[in-house]
Amino acid sequence: MSAGFNARVSTLRKLSTQFDEVSNDKLLHLLQTLATMPLPLSPVLERYCDTLLFICAYPANVIHMFRAEQELQRVTLFLKKNRTAIPQTLYNTGLPFTPFVTRYSHDCTTWLTTHPDCKVTLEEFRDAYYTLNDILKCTLPTVEQSETSAGLDNNELLHALRVPRKQRLEFLLNECSRLDTMPLVKDMLFDAMGMMIRITPTTERFSRAYNRIPVGAHFYHSEIYKRFDHVALLQTPLPQHTALTSAQQQHLLTVIKNTMALTSRETDPVTFLDEQSLRYYQLERGISVAIYGMTPQRQLPLEQYIGYTLFKNGLPTAYGGSWVFGGNAKFGINIFEPYRGGESGYVMCQLMRVYQHAFNIGTFEVEPYQYGQDNPDGIASGAFWFYYRFGFRLVDATLRTLAHSEFQKIKKDKTYRSPEKTLLRFTESAIVFKLHKHTTPNIATITAHITRMIQRTYNSNRQRAEQECVNSFMALTNIAYPHTTNEQRVLTEVALWRAALNITDTGKLQLLTRMVTTKPTDVYAYQQLLLELFT
Repeated sequence: MSAGFNARVSTLRKLSTQFDEVSNDKLLHLLQTLATMPLPLSPVLERYCDTLLFICAYPANVIHMFRAEQELQRVTLFLKKNRTAIPQTLYNTGLPFTPFVTRYSHDCTTWLTTHPDCKVTLEEFRDAYYTLNDILKCTLPTVEQSETSAGLDNNELLHALRVPRKQRLEFLLNECSRLDTMPLVKDMLFDAMGMMIRITPTTERFSRAYNRIPVGAHFYHSEIYKRFDHVALLQTPLPQHTALTSAQQQHLLTVIKNTMALTSRETDPVTFLDEQSLRYYQLERGISVAIYGMTPQRQLPLEQYIGYTLFKNGLPTAYGGSWVFGGNAKFGINIFEPYRGGESGYVMCQLMRVYQHAFNIGTFEVEPYQYGQDNPDGIASGAFWFYYRFGFRLVDATLRTLAHSEFQKIKKDKTYRSPEKTLLRFTESAIVFKLHKHTTPNIATITAHITRMIQRTYNSNRQRAEQECVNSFMALTNIAYPHTTNEQRVLTEVALWRAALNITDTGKLQLLTRMVTTKPTDVYAYQQLLLELFT
């Protein structure tokens, strides 16, 4: 039975991307056949669910989608019935009622402990860099800190502190919360603890099958859309972002956060998501995109890390973000494995369209990791040519000439494949897509100017440099010293920037002044100030 089921699932996956009449008929017949077969409690079940999810995201018609949804329901009931017998091969898969044993950041773990659809417990400590003695001596009340010098192991220390086993996760999270005012220190210590948690879903909602947003009307496919005018698409204005009710926004936020947790991943924009920055766009072919910035205390200096989650017929199919700074954006795309083989190029261009219009981006840059640097899969898949076909070009002139020559060979001979050595050479340079010639100064260039200034003018004394640059900036602009920590941080950043580049123009100084209060509260208004500054 298992071999027959496995073979049918492989055939189903191949048929799911065809969309011609014969393939559609075969796919429906195969779904009906699989629905009569016993389900295996093995990794092939994950492959089956992934294929069903692809069909739900890229349905040829309502019948295909209905049959796939029925099978997802059958799988859910099967796993719920067998949840006490789930093998470890199905851990961390995100299938309904299957557990996770994994690790997340302090903030993500804390959020999970409040989740209505799962239970979270402390599993073990693994590959720890520090012991609890090292960490808790930084957080415990002073009268208890002597316990950390007695040479106890983690469990002995928790026992000595009279922390019941069921409360140990909550206790450790609370202790680390004492460091919330020093988030980077907190992150470092929490990660060094090596704490693994067990997540046990209590409802089917905490699963990849049912973590989705509602859609008004599904889009049905007659093909995988590969040939289109990507430049025209990028230039097509965005619709107004959707006005969400409070309930709709909270559901969307939960789905976004679930999407990462259910794949044992984290990105800073999701973990530290600023709800006020959330925008949701409904686009063509069943695609919708949510974009969002980070809370003020987690924002990057000067630039902004704006994350996204892309949905296809309500299912989260891609995630990533862009590092936005004026007219430039470093861009990355990650398509979840079940949805690869779909409209990847179209998806990428829709994402670029959202960023281009929401932030007025003129240049997109993709870093070499995305197409192979320290990434064997990127080399094996020829990811470089994926970007090349959509207008990305190497920054390095010599490599750009080599890429043009290679592409001509590919056009002449469809069987030709670029040597691995050549693809690795391409990773020596970033690639860019330019919508216009105007460029924004590079963050790295500005940072280099600041570092040189601190060395030359302040003899590498950074504390003195910050203080004197802030005083100078305040004298030039008549700005009052901010009351909030977040505004103080931005003031220091723009003051160093101003001093390093010797910005004295009154108009530019006014823009820098407005950034101090704008950056922590409005990512879109801050971007507009940057664009004006670089005009």
